[in-house]
Amino acid sequence: MAATVAAAGGVAFGQADEADEVEPVAVEAAVPPWRDLDRAKQDLEVAVAARDSLQRALDRTVDELHHQLGRLDQLNDTDTGKQLLLDEAERLVVQEYMAGGYLEDLVFILGVTEATDAIWRDALLSEVSEVLEEALAATENVPGERERTVARIKRLDEAVPYLNSRLRDTVLAIEAAEWVVYIAEINDMAERERVQNGFIEPTEQHWYNLRFCESTNNYTAESSNGLFYGAYQFEPRTWRTVGGTGNPAHAPPEEQDARARLLYARRGDQPWPRDFCGRWLPAN
Repeated sequence: MAATVAAAGGVAFGQADEADEVEPVAVEAAVPPWRDLDRAKQDLEVAVAARDSLQRALDRTVDELHHQLGRLDQLNDTDTGKQLLLDEAERLVVQEYMAGGYLEDLVFILGVTEATDAIWRDALLSEVSEVLEEALAATENVPGERERTVARIKRLDEAVPYLNSRLRDTVLAIEAAEWVVYIAEINDMAERERVQNGFIEPTEQHWYNLRFCESTNNYTAESSNGLFYGAYQFEPRTWRTVGGTGNPAHAPPEEQDARARLLYARRGDQPWPRDFCGRWLPAN
């Protein structure tokens, strides 16, 4: 296919002969997130909330792991372990009272460390739940509680790298969501300026046809003379006028699309002369 390269308004126009026509191609009309700023911001909020939730879960898991490791140290000595379990049982009784006990219960609880085992057991049977009975029974089985603590430590220790991995995933998800917001903000600016300037909104088919004419829809295209880049054959200085940096052909397709829309919003089809590829855009 014979082709020439022309420039106007800082954009390159790789043009086909008049006899060559772009083949019609059906283009998806669904609005992607980088074209919907509100949705992009909501997705970012969800990603941040997921990161924060996982961070809290990781912090709680690490704290509990440290607690259980300290608990294991105490359980390694039978007498110390028995006192530890008794103290824990007392705290459970206090919690039970705070959840809805009676004054006489509290009087008993405050003196529980001086009570005999028989009084303690009777009080548990008559005043507190089965959970507390189990807590008391554990004071008589330090070795068994030690084994359960070792099992808890193993589960917590396995959970930490898993949560760290999930947390890294959410950090990457936030970075991706921030990029989508960045592109959506360009598209939002383009839409507002297009409406303000009264230009007709091109369809996705219009844009596809323009890209096909300019670069055969190749986002990494570079002109043979080294002056024009990307699917829309931006000249670098024109690319910079719409906020682009670096080589346009190295920018993601979504960014090239957004900056082409911004250029159109500001200048209509003028950067793409209608005698050439601009004929694929709506006439304003």
